[in-house]
Amino acid sequence: MADVERQSTLAMKRDAANKRKRPRYGAKREAILKAAGLVLEKNGFAGTTIEAIAREAGLDRATVYYYFSDKGAIFRAAIHDGLTDMVKSLEEVAGSDEQPEARLRSSIRAVMRSFERYYPTLYIYLRSGDSATVIDDDLNQELIDSGRRYEDLVERVVRYGVTEGVFNTSLPPKVFAKSVTGMLNWTSHWFVPGGMLTADDVADGMADMVLSGVLPR
Repeated sequence: MADVERQSTLAMKRDAANKRKRPRYGAKREAILKAAGLVLEKNGFAGTTIEAIAREAGLDRATVYYYFSDKGAIFRAAIHDGLTDMVKSLEEVAGSDEQPEARLRSSIRAVMRSFERYYPTLYIYLRSGDSATVIDDDLNQELIDSGRRYEDLVERVVRYGVTEGVFNTSLPPKVFAKSVTGMLNWTSHWFVPGGMLTADDVADGMADMVLSGVLPR
C-alpha cells in the first residue's frame, strides 16, 4: 500500500510540474531522456536500469523516479516527443511558401535534425519497430499514425513539385516519397551525431542527390 501511495504522490507531482512548464523541469526531463537513449543503445532495454540512466544523466535515482515511473515510461516519452517534433517540423515545411526544391530540402533537414536531437531513441525504435516490449497498444497506434503522417507530408512536398512541373520523375509521388523516407530511415544504421558529418550535412547531401535526378538539366 505504501508503494502505491508513493507512486501516486510522485505521479501527481510530475503532472503538476509538467503543467507549470517550468524551464528547469523541462531541462532535467530532457537530460533524462537523452541519457536513457544512450544507455539503451549500449545495454539494450533488458540491460538498462534506472540506476544506469541516473548515472549517465548525473542525477540520483530519486530524481529520475520523480520524472518517470519506470524505464519503459522514459522510452515511450522519448519516442512520443521525437515523432511529435518531427511531424510538427514537416507540417511547417509543407505549409511554407518555399519553392518545391527548397521544400524538399527543408523536409529532409527536418527529419535528420529530429533524428539528431532525439538520438539514439528514434533510431532504436526504427530498428526494433513495434516489437519493442515497452510499446503498448495506445503508443503503437500513435506511432502508426505519426509514421503515416510523416510519409504523407513528404509526399505532399513531392506532389507539389511534380504538379508545378519542377520535379521530373517517372515515379508516382507516393513511391518517390517512400524512396526519400526509406533513405532517411536507413540512416539509423550508420549516422552518429558528433562525427564527421552533422545532420544538416547528411540532409544536404541526400537532397543534392535526390534533386539532381529530378530537376531539369
